[in-house]
Amino acid sequence: MIYLVEMAFRHPEREAEWNEWYFAHIGILLSMPGFRGSQRLHAIVDNPSPYLGLHEVESAAFFDSPTYRSRGGPTSVGHWNALQSNWHRNLFEGLDETPEVPEDKFLLMLRDAPSVPPLPGGTTVHWTNGVGLDRTVDRCGFAIIADPAPLIGLAARDDRVRLYRPISGKMFAG
Repeated sequence: MIYLVEMAFRHPEREAEWNEWYFAHIGILLSMPGFRGSQRLHAIVDNPSPYLGLHEVESAAFFDSPTYRSRGGPTSVGHWNALQSNWHRNLFEGLDETPEVPEDKFLLMLRDAPSVPPLPGGTTVHWTNGVGLDRTVDRCGFAIIADPAPLIGLAARDDRVRLYRPISGKMFAG
């Protein structure tokens, strides 16, 4: 299942410190049974939640586990909570693994956007359905693309179309 965390962090003077903390936080999550992988990305066209945590969990039961309840979730972010905004957590079914976005590629994410113009080069979108947590998105499509240029104008006009570049490679549990 896909565990998607979107947020804004509009404090550039603390961004390096926040990123360091966030990577350590992912390390904690990756140590929990049922949390399988994670990759962080940042929007190349501004949107209300330009940071994206693209996580992979075994099942929805992960969020009910005692380990997650004691070490993860919204209460685990401490003082960073006050500096993050537009924070949305959604759980999707339809893909068992998150797409791994290489450092030279981009992620196209379509949020509740069933009809989009033709995508470049026969791009294949993998669709998922929202099944839990905040439920701010009902259906989400993911595609890895080589060149975001043909979609930048669309992403600037339509908030449902989002383009991201990787901040990190995909990290795996174990």
